[in-house]
Formats: sequence, structure tokens, C-alpha cells
Amino acid sequence: MLIAITGTPATGKTTIAKELAKALNWKQISLNDLAREKNFYLGYDEKRKAKIVDIESIKKEIEKIMKKQKNLIIESHYAHEIPVDLVIVLRTDLKELEKRMLKKGWWKEKIQENLQAEIFGICKEEALKTNKNVFEIDTTGKKPKEVIKEILERIK
Repeated sequence: MLIAITGTPATGKTTIAKELAKALNWKQISLNDLAREKNFYLGYDEKRKAKIVDIESIKKEIEKIMKKQKNLIIESHYAHEIPVDLVIVLRTDLKELEKRMLKKGWWKEKIQENLQAEIFGICKEEALKTNKNVFEIDTTGKKPKEVIKEILERIK
């Protein structure tokens, strides 16, 4: 089984993916780390000050990994773009999300763009276009163990 954990940046994807992998005793992969390790980039977005990820190369790499791996959790704000069995979209209250982004030292425009993505539920909307098994979990004010418990209850 392949599970994607996605959501607006700063919703807790990395933490939750690692904790869920531990709870299930599964392997977990950060797609951002994979892109960096394999240099899966198409270029650089000057406006966003970010590398443009090569999704097709990442899809092929995940397919290769899944031939050897029975169960896997992937995470990234674009994890829902990979064909998976289940998508978990993490959501967070805007005030909390903004605090997390400010703590990360993000600039005003990046914060505003990501808050708008959260308001409009972009990750969920995109996930629903290609996946039938999609559910949301609100991480606001919750400890990772609480979120994991909620996910495990929903998976059953």
C-alpha cells in the first residue's frame, strides 16, 4: 500500500509522516529529499525562489521503489500528484499556520501564497482530481500522537 501525506507547507507533513511510518513499521520517503538526492529538477522559479520539481521522474522512482517495498508513506505538498492508494491531506488553522511559517523565517509573499492555498484547499482539490481515497485531518493544536491516532482510526 502506498500512502501520500500532503497539505499546505507547515501543516506538519514531515512530522506526521515520520510518526505514522514508525507506528505502522513502514518506510517513509520525503519527496523533497528524494528530488534533492536524485537531482529531479526542471529549473528554478525566480519569483518563488524555489526549484521546480520533476514530478514525472519522481513518479518513476516511486514505482521502482514500490517493486521492492510492500508498504510506503510518501510526503510533500505535491505527494498527491503521485499515484497512490490513499491520500491524507493535513489542514491547519490559518493563524497557527501563519505562526509556523513566520517561525520558519518565510517572507511575506510566500506566507500569503501558502495561506491562500490553505484557504482554498488546493491540495485537497488537486488530490480529488486523481484519487478516490482522500481524507483530511486537522492538525491545529494537536500533538503528533493525536494526529496519528486519528489517521489510524480512519485507515481501519
